[in-house]
This record gives sequence, C-alpha cells and structure tokens, in this order.
Amino acid sequence: MTIAGRILPREHVLLSVSFLVVRLLLAARGLRYDFELNWMFLSDPVDLVGRPFDCVYYFHAYPPGMNFLASLALLLGGTHAWLVAEVTFWSLGLLLANSLLYLARAVGMRGRTALALALVFSILPQALYLEHVFLYEHLVAALLTLAGALLHAAVKRPGSRVLVAFFVVCAVIGWFRSSFHLVWFAGMLALALHFVPGKSRRPVLFAAVPGAALLLALYLKNWALFGVFGATSAAGGNLTHVTVDRLTPEDRATWIASGKISPLAGLHVYSGPAAYLPYFQAREDGRSPVLDRLERPTFHSPNFNHPLMIDVMKRRRDDALAYLAARPRDYASTVLLGLEQFFGPTTEWHPHDKRPDSPHFEHDRVLGGYADFYNRIVHRLFLRPVGLYALLPLVLVLPIARLRATFRSRVRHRRARAAVLAFALVQLGYVALTSALFTIGESARYRYQIEPLIWLLGAAAIHDFRRRRRIGRRPVVAAA
Repeated sequence: MTIAGRILPREHVLLSVSFLVVRLLLAARGLRYDFELNWMFLSDPVDLVGRPFDCVYYFHAYPPGMNFLASLALLLGGTHAWLVAEVTFWSLGLLLANSLLYLARAVGMRGRTALALALVFSILPQALYLEHVFLYEHLVAALLTLAGALLHAAVKRPGSRVLVAFFVVCAVIGWFRSSFHLVWFAGMLALALHFVPGKSRRPVLFAAVPGAALLLALYLKNWALFGVFGATSAAGGNLTHVTVDRLTPEDRATWIASGKISPLAGLHVYSGPAAYLPYFQAREDGRSPVLDRLERPTFHSPNFNHPLMIDVMKRRRDDALAYLAARPRDYASTVLLGLEQFFGPTTEWHPHDKRPDSPHFEHDRVLGGYADFYNRIVHRLFLRPVGLYALLPLVLVLPIARLRATFRSRVRHRRARAAVLAFALVQLGYVALTSALFTIGESARYRYQIEPLIWLLGAAAIHDFRRRRRIGRRPVVAAA
C-alpha cells in the first residue's frame, strides 16, 4: 500500500496481525458471531438456498445485497454458514482497519500514530458488537472507509482503474443500504470531479459509468418489475416512525375517523401483509414464492416483500405527508430527538437491549462490562446520551479550516488531503441528517457507518492542533 510516495507494509502487517490475535482471543473467551436470518430485510432461508436469484431479482422491500450475502454464506457453508459469515465480517473488519490506517496517513499522521488510531478503533465495543452480528452497518462502514481511501489515491495518483474502483464501491454500498442512493452517488461524482486533477472531466465521468450502471440497474429493475424507482419500496414505513407513530392513540383515532389519515395508521408499522388483507385485495403474483407468501415459513414471520406491501407503503407515505403538513413543529422536535439518539451508545441500539432476544445478548456476556465502561466515559460523563460527541462541532473546526484553505489547492498532496476531509465531512453530515429526518429509535447503530470517519476527523483535528502548537513554539531567528 503506497501513501505519500512511501511503501508502508510494516504498519499494515502489525495492524492485521494484532486484529486477528484480538479476534482469536475473544473467540476463545466465548465471543460468537450472531448469524440471525429472521431480519425483515431478508428472504426466508428456504428461498435463500433454493432460489438465490429470486431473492435478488424479485426483492423490492429493501436493497437485495444482504440477501445475496446470506445466500452465499448458506450455499458455501451449509450447516457452517455462520462461519462463512463470520470470516466475511472479520475480513471486512480488516479492510476497515487498514483503510482507516491509510486515511490517517493521508491526513498527515505519522505511522505509529496512524497505527494506534486504527488499532484502537478496531477494538471499540461498537466495532466488536456490529462485527459479530449479521447486519449491514459493519459492511457499509468498511466500504465507506475504503471509498475514502480510493478517492485519496485517485487524487494523489490519477488513474482510471482507481477511479472506477471508487465508484463501484459507492454503487455496492447502495445495493446494501437504501439511504446511499442515486443522489448520494451524484454527490460522490461531484467530489471526484472537483478534486481529481486533469484538464478534462471526461476521464472522471467515464470512470463513473460502471458504478452508475450498477446502481441504476437496481432502480430500473424495481421500476420495471414493481413500479418503484428506488432501492426500497418501504420508504413510507420509515417515514411513519417520525410522523404518524408520534401521535397519541387518541389523536390518531381522531385523524383516522376524520379521514385525515388512512385506517392503516391504526396498525403497527411492522404489521405483516396478512394484517392489511381487509384493506387491500391480495392476489397471487405468480412470479416467485419470494413474493407470494404472506409469511416466511421458516420463522412464521411476516414476508415484507409481498407485493401488497408496495401499496401499503404508498398509503403510509401519504399519511406521513399529511402529518408533516399539519404538525411541522412536532416533526422538527422529533428530528432533534433523533439526532440526539444518533449520537447515543451504539452498543445499546436494540429495542430489546439486555434481553435474551437482543442480537447482542451473548456479546454482552463477554464484552458487557467493557461496553458499559466505555459508554460511561464517552456517553454519560455529561449531556447523556450524547456525551463527548457534543464536542464534535468544536473538534471539526480545524479540519474544516484546513479544508477551506486547501479546497482549491493545485498542490497534489494538499488536494488529496482536502479530498479526504471533504469526503469524511460530507458522509458525517449526510448520514446524521438522513438518519434524523427519516427514522428514529435505532439511530445509534446508523452512526457506526461513519464512525471510522468521525474518528479520522477527530484525529486530524488533534494532529493539526499539535502541529500548530509546535510551530508557535519555534524560536524566531533574527536575520543576520
């Protein structure tokens, strides 16, 4: 791996070995991977094994990336599918840690300091918890960090292959997480167009074509098959959380009776398609069992990918818009609450935290004391649950100042460093804003997607502060 003209294998080898040693020691202590397949964003395991193509092609409720990953693990591993998933997530952890080390060097940190940053991040409670559960946050965090490293490399040493890789990684993220959609992809294109040097913008635009085609294929597939131009048909349900679900039962009943919102608002947002049969005509789609079943047979849990849910979510979207028009101030208060939750303890995101049905219940047996200690220091010293994250605006002052000073720099290494800072700041603002605007309750785990970049910005601020102090202490040498 090349950074600033130097080959630095030693730090990456030390980091990788340390990473694996820690994971093996924790496994010996009893830390296990939670390969739970009863998530609402997955198809039934019977279909994941027997109809893997259908689970991607006919899946509209959410992006099909996790379906693809689950199918791969089940087909390759069989009864040991959990091991395939665990090795995959360990590999993602290695990718994340090494990409963070690269980025730390990219913003000017020395090798040992950059190594320490990446190593410490790799053993944070939230990193260990989400690395050991079959969720998309850890994958997205790894790919976002890799994308930042690829953008830096593309600016530092322009080349079409690196740029193509950057855009493909961005598109892959969109196949796993619907919030990273075409508008976000266009923003990444804008960053590349600004920072990648060259007299013409054509090489950047051409490099973006494979990634754009990959992401657009998902949108066009859903549009052609289901009339939904997007990566998910469940957006209305997400918006329900921050709108209609905030009504009191009395107000909700009054609104339904007056026709202000539909009767569907009286049902829980996680109700399955069977609950909506009195309101919609259920008909066999005929294209695939992935679509037709009201329940996923293995778990006897709702099949949120049933075509009926498309109409349900459209109705819920209309209800949410009615709430937004009637109570914009209440919605603003909910957004502020969501922002507060966003910066809360990531290890406590699950609604059933500390209960046996939490995906982290077994993790708590091994790491619970460590996680509680970390959360007391970071989140509960003051301004609970935000804690030290309340200082983030102050911490960002120096990186933002450096970005302003180098945003239009023609010096290659400064331009590349500015690209990294801009990328990290954009992700921080984007993920925090979208998480608060469109959902509530589990926002703390969404923060982990950008947690490496938050730590990178904090480290960059400390590095700049120390550098400025050293410069300020230098003695002034009088001219002869």
